[in-house]
Amino acid sequence: MAKIAWTDACQLDESLRSLEQFFNAAPEYAQTLAGGLTNRCWKIDMPGQGSFVWRPISSLTQAFAISRFQEYQILKALEPEPFVPQAAYLNNQGLLVEWLDGELVSEDENIATVLKCMVNIHHVDPQRVPVAPFHYTARIDHYWRQLSADLKDDALLKLYTQWRDVPILPHVDLTLCHFDLGFYNLIKQNEGIVVIDWEYACIADPRLDLALMIGMADVNLPTTVAHYCQLRNIIDVDSWINSVKIWQPRTQLLALLWYLLAFQIRGDVHYKQQAQQLKARLCC
Repeated sequence: MAKIAWTDACQLDESLRSLEQFFNAAPEYAQTLAGGLTNRCWKIDMPGQGSFVWRPISSLTQAFAISRFQEYQILKALEPEPFVPQAAYLNNQGLLVEWLDGELVSEDENIATVLKCMVNIHHVDPQRVPVAPFHYTARIDHYWRQLSADLKDDALLKLYTQWRDVPILPHVDLTLCHFDLGFYNLIKQNEGIVVIDWEYACIADPRLDLALMIGMADVNLPTTVAHYCQLRNIIDVDSWINSVKIWQPRTQLLALLWYLLAFQIRGDVHYKQQAQQLKARLCC
């Protein structure tokens, strides 16, 4: 993390100035946080008030249909739960969340750690969370419309047409889903594991959340889904495995368009390479 004097940090990100009405005094410095593909976030230490993460609104969050207000609503709804950070402050520039001391869960740990966190999230009563259900096709179309014509070749158009619709699957109840549940978003503390970065969270099909997580973790699909079903006492395991398989190419399209849009906005070749890999996998 790079430590930057507060006045200099405010020149880099003017949204930081909006926090001066929350803090008792202007902070001495802010620190840029490594990681986080969507947006630059900042750590801010204030003696007597604590340490916080500033999650600003930007052209990137708007491009990816991320709502800091919705993120705030979800965190406030989950405030009694031990596995979420506390939302401290919301304004029209962004969201301030408590900083969590601890270590990132290592990728060497068993995927069971992630699954247990996912089950805790999926067990939350969705009626507690005042947000609209996720609409897969609308999100796909939102990404697609923003892509420039030079990124939309015939192969991509074919994939978009083939996988943009919601699949017809056996009914399951919608749950709260995180949609970015990887080891990199799990903080290990003495009291347990806390899940961070709730910007993509929504009410959705839990099998879609599973498909996204399995794709990111690159783990065996049938084994992982079966383990999840065991944790939730779900009997119809084969149906769940089949449904997650059906969701899988759609999650790959979602990620592919996300990476292309990130490349278009940021110009980072890493995003283009990730998109090319997903595209090759889908075209097989």
